[in-house]
Amino acid sequence: MRPITTLARPLVAAPYIMTGLETLRDPRPRAEQVAPTVKPIADRLEWLPTKDPETLVRAQGALSLGTGVLLLTGRFRRLTTLLMAAQLLPTLATEHHYWTEDDPERRGSERSHLLKNAGLFGALLMVATEPRRSPKVAELRRQAREARLQAGAETKVLRRETAAEIRNARREMARQVREARAEARRRSRGRGGPRAASAASAQASKAAAKGSKLAAKGSKAAAKGSRAAGAKTATFGRAAGARAASARKAGAKRIKAARR
Repeated sequence: MRPITTLARPLVAAPYIMTGLETLRDPRPRAEQVAPTVKPIADRLEWLPTKDPETLVRAQGALSLGTGVLLLTGRFRRLTTLLMAAQLLPTLATEHHYWTEDDPERRGSERSHLLKNAGLFGALLMVATEPRRSPKVAELRRQAREARLQAGAETKVLRRETAAEIRNARREMARQVREARAEARRRSRGRGGPRAASAASAQASKAAAKGSKLAAKGSKAAAKGSRAAGAKTATFGRAAGARAASARKAGAKRIKAARR
């Protein structure tokens, strides 16, 4: 709805701005047109500072220009639309009296203008009295905000769990590498090279399997993070998988060095 509202605001504000500018430049024609209706009403209202129709028309022009600019900029939307609707009341009361016209074409034109002004008056009243935010939209926004907060909390938990798993796996791999080296040295000294090489190969296989499990955990954390918190957590999970794979390669290199 935001692009439609942005497009509609200048379309509604343009007539008010143009009418206000024309009235401020030359208020006499409009004052002569509305004087028969406005003058008796102004004489009854003692609180008015002036009874001059031309001054009143000039004030209405300034108000029309101001409300048009406010609507164009999107400021004070409810108050602005109420003032615009109030400005149409004198126009509806004093202008476009089609029933007084004898010419059919002019009569139809005046009736069309009157109906347009009445339609604009009704539309402005609808906008001014529209609720600020529907309950359904407010509930959806609240749910979206809670989902974002929950996703952020789950992302932090996943980060801590993945980091802890990677640290533990690295420690386990380092311990296995040390044990493999010690076992290889002990067996090479006691029973000879072939059996030591076989034991070292078995330790290397275990370490490789551990590295594969670590990589699988990193991938699983990436998938879970993607479902819970979106692309950000998925990126972190992929990075965890990459770190696990690099740790597995480093462990394999260490074992190969131990076998030598």
